[in-house]
Amino acid sequence: MNRNWLLYLLIFSLALNAGAIGTFAYLHWQGPPGAPPPPEAAPMPFRHLLQELNLDPQQRQTLKAMAPEHWRKVRGLEQNLLLQRQELFALIKQENLPEWPAVEAKIKEINNLQLQLEEEKVHHLMDIQKNLRPDQRQVLITQLEKRLPQCCGPSPERGRGRGMMMRRWRGNDPHPGPSAPMGSPGVK
Repeated sequence: MNRNWLLYLLIFSLALNAGAIGTFAYLHWQGPPGAPPPPEAAPMPFRHLLQELNLDPQQRQTLKAMAPEHWRKVRGLEQNLLLQRQELFALIKQENLPEWPAVEAKIKEINNLQLQLEEEKVHHLMDIQKNLRPDQRQVLITQLEKRLPQCCGPSPERGRGRGMMMRRWRGNDPHPGPSAPMGSPGVK
């Protein structure tokens, strides 16, 4: 009887070890969760993209002269956007919740800044294209089109939106999400 018990313990130990080795092997070959796509599918940084365009010296000089002003505007808008989002969060975390018009006004400020940021980026992209030959422009458009899903499309990690309030609630408290009726929150 004692010998059978030891045999069962040995079989269980071997099975447990085989399972652990199999799990480690699977995880090793699968790669880490959320690993970046293979290098051939990953979008190249914008400066590398411009190198792919084979710019002549005049084009390079023109585009280089445009960059500082563009990045100054982008940095300013991004900093202001961060500040406005922090102010929105400060509003909604107050002990006494603010009235909806104050929150709505802050959201509109954030939306306006996001619009300005998008407009600045598109204006800059159009200015770049004005300085390219048709073949260079086609390369640029093709590469940007490849980047679009990675930078702007939905992904499982991001959910339905990128804003700080777009995450789904977990648990029993349902969150109306983006399809909720407009107006005061909580009013149905």
